[in-house]
Order: sequence, then C-alpha cells, then structure tokens
Amino acid sequence: PTWEGFGAIHLRGNSSMQYDKKQYALETRDADGEDLDTSFFGLPEEEDWVLAAPYADKTLMRNHLMFHWSRAIGRYAPRTRFVEIFMEDGGDSMGPEDYRGLYVLTEKIKRDKHRVDVEKLRPTDSDAASIQGGYLLRRDWIEEDAIETHIYGDQILLESPKLEDVTEGQWSYIEGYLNDLEQALERGDGSHTDYADMESFADHMLMMEMSRNVDAYVLSTYMHKAREGLLKMGPIWDFNGSLGNADYFESWMVEGWHYNNPEFPADNPQGFSWYAQLLEDSDFQDLLSARWAEHRSGPWSDASLLSDISTTAPLLSDAQQRNFERWPVLGEAIWPNDSDAEDRTTYAEEVDHLKSWLTQRTAWMDNQLLR
Repeated sequence: PTWEGFGAIHLRGNSSMQYDKKQYALETRDADGEDLDTSFFGLPEEEDWVLAAPYADKTLMRNHLMFHWSRAIGRYAPRTRFVEIFMEDGGDSMGPEDYRGLYVLTEKIKRDKHRVDVEKLRPTDSDAASIQGGYLLRRDWIEEDAIETHIYGDQILLESPKLEDVTEGQWSYIEGYLNDLEQALERGDGSHTDYADMESFADHMLMMEMSRNVDAYVLSTYMHKAREGLLKMGPIWDFNGSLGNADYFESWMVEGWHYNNPEFPADNPQGFSWYAQLLEDSDFQDLLSARWAEHRSGPWSDASLLSDISTTAPLLSDAQQRNFERWPVLGEAIWPNDSDAEDRTTYAEEVDHLKSWLTQRTAWMDNQLLR
C-alpha cells in the first residue's frame, strides 16, 4: 500500500442512494480520531474526500471530464483520481467478494486554500472589511436554514462558514449582499456588475449548456465570495446526468438551450431567476459569445475535447471490465439514462455515444454563439 491510516466513511448522495453501487464520504483521521490532512495520489492535502460511484454513467468519466474541462479554462473544479475499491465489511479477511468496482476519488467542495480559496471567517470577523468574506454558498435541495432573497424568493444555503459557526452579523451581510444583487438585476441598469463577476457567470452557464446537465442552475450549484471580491459562480459539481445521459428536461437532445425546456426549472422554481434577468442584458449575451469563442479556440475545441475522452478511456480499459463484471448494467436503462441506453451493450459504444453527442452539441452551440 502507498498509504495506510485511519478514517471514517459513510454513505452519501441523494438520488444515487437508490443504486446498488453506493458512493461514500471519506474523512481521514489520526489514531485518536481527529481530522488529519492527507494526500492521495499527488492531490493536495485535505481530510474530506468523496468516493464517487459512477453507475448510471457507464462511461465512468463524466464528472472527471467536466471537472477537467472547467479547470482547463481556469475555473477550479474538484480534482479526481480513478481508483478501484475493495471494502471488507464484517469479515475476517479481504477477498474477491469484497470488490466494489471503479470509483472516482474526488475532492469535496469546501473552503480551503487548495480548493475554494476564500478567507476563513471567524466569529470575531465583524468589522466592515473582514465581514465581506469569504463565503461559500450552494443552491440545492433545502434541508436546513437557508437565505431567502426578497425579490425572487431564491433559497441559498450557506456552506461556509457553517451554520453553527456563522454570526448574526455575517449572515446579515451575505443576505444583504444577495438582495442588493437582485435589486441591481431588477433595475436592469448594469449595476449588477458591482456585485457579481460576470465572466464566472458566463463560464458557468456555458458549462451547464455544453453538458445539458439535468441539475443545471438550480441544484448542486455552488458560488463563492472572497473578502475583497465579487460573487463568483462555481465550482461545478455532479455531472452524472449530463452529456446525453438523461431522459428528462430534454437533456438528451443536442439542440436547444437547456433553460428553454418546457419543464425547467421544476426542481427549484426560483433557481434560474438571476440568469433569466442576465439574459435580458445584451452585454451578457455578448460576453457569452466571446467566452464561448475563446474556449472553443483552446481547451474546448472538438479536437481537445475528443482527445481528453480518448485519453481517459484506455486508462480505464481493464478496470471498466472488472467494474461491469461486478455491476452488469451495460445494455440496461438505469435511471436517468436516455431511451437508447439499452442499445449500447459495450463500454466502447458508451464512449462513442459520448463523443458523438458532445460534438453535435458543440456544433449547435457554435451556430448560436459564434458571430
């Protein structure tokens, strides 16, 4: 073994909890049970990790690819490493029956100098300068107290500082900041640029649309604000139901904007309100076109995108066989798979489908955005 140590592990996920192949949260600890920063496979040290379990994503790489494509344009996204997991549960020794399949070791999104690099807010940070950051926020299913904005009724969760640590003054500050942003958007006079980093909003939207992620904009949507900075979108998260791999919200279609599908945004009715206002702004429309052109001339060119897929697939050639022997789902429609999933009975066919879908999608977006 390249590493031995103590840790704690538990099941994680929402809709993925229905799958036989489970995903896990992993915390590395010392012998006394205290958090211990650890580096795996060259990744920066931290104690919080995710063992993501691609199951309905039969390419096994959608999250890995989207996170890579985000970092390729300078937007931090979790770093990943492919691993195979054996987990002995209650027996005396490890054996073939303990093989759990191929997993993606993934950095958990959190405030950290190596991850979302914003300042750590302390309870004593209450003056006009220090209270401005840093904050990590999330738009998702509401499971705890959330900031509810006044104009659009958006509900936004506070990820950092944690609810048990945030002071009343800090909560009031970030709540007021989000409401000021909404007031600026509603005025339509361009003053929203005093509150939000438009390039980050544009890049985030382009990633959601390029992938047609079923959760786009309204779930698993992170944003952050540094102390002396504007609100930025990101990091991105959760792309198993993307890139032609889902059968709802018209996300299997290569044509059409995701935000224009007739059911959207059913999962979070107010979650698209900011972007709805931005799309009325010609400057933002121009920015979307400019950013798309820039990325398509570099890391998002068809040649680069297809090369990334073609480089990753051989890396998994042996592991994917072992994974699908353990979890024989090729040729099955596993929610939320698109309706043609049953016709793709091999790993190679799944990879080819991903390539074909993506190049058709980028071609459609070229026609819409390149002027």
